[in-house]
Amino acid sequence: MSEELNHNSFHFLHEFIQNADDNAYEDGVQPTLDISYRRGFLRIDCNEKGFSAGNVESICKIGSSTKSGADKAKGYVGEKGIGFKSVFKVANIVHIASHHYSFMFDKSALLGMIAPMWSNLPVSSRHGWTTFYLRLSEGCEEHALMKEINSLDPRMLIFLRKLRCINITIEAEDGRVTRRALSRLPDDNGLGGTTIKLCHDNDMMRYIVTRHRVENLPDEEKRANIRESEILLAFPIDEEWQPKIKAQQVFAFLPIRDYGLEVCLN
Repeated sequence: MSEELNHNSFHFLHEFIQNADDNAYEDGVQPTLDISYRRGFLRIDCNEKGFSAGNVESICKIGSSTKSGADKAKGYVGEKGIGFKSVFKVANIVHIASHHYSFMFDKSALLGMIAPMWSNLPVSSRHGWTTFYLRLSEGCEEHALMKEINSLDPRMLIFLRKLRCINITIEAEDGRVTRRALSRLPDDNGLGGTTIKLCHDNDMMRYIVTRHRVENLPDEEKRANIRESEILLAFPIDEEWQPKIKAQQVFAFLPIRDYGLEVCLN
């Protein structure tokens, strides 16, 4: 199963984003993910409902996921049930606090990646939030990690189902703190389709989105019970509703690469 983990050490960031998009949220809550880095540590907070006993059991296993079965056919992003384990490519110790659960994984301990130890969160908790607190390993390329965090693309919020806000805080070695806010504003529905507005700090981006549902998909072992999918095309426009012609990313929920297309494709 470990061979199915992405070879990119920082792919775990996308796993956290995927999980945040798949989480359940209380009514009236804007689904939000906060990512905070300081030397040697990374903290990730999400204002989801919180862990159930099934979630705790699942995160301790490999090849098990609470996203499986019929619910999975509704469009969950994650699929393998091993995504969380990719965090151990950069971290030795991971603390988790959610709901009334507080425990940790220690990579150096016997079965430390799957056997939790009950432990208090070593930093202040946030009421109503789930917190992952990573103690980064000595071999972690932290400058590359900061670069990866800063490169998170606000356009991914077009193609995610629930997540609406990602806040990023980075404390450099000299004490300077930089912050970024990526958010998706409420959609507008008109004759031209759905208009999605994204904010990246003080910059506004607008896209007209059209959807096409594909049905009767063939069997795929890694995505059992998935029989339909949705293709989205997002056309960038300016404040005057004029097209903005430039190369855009291709997304499979999360960004894949730039193929030179002048629309965003998911």
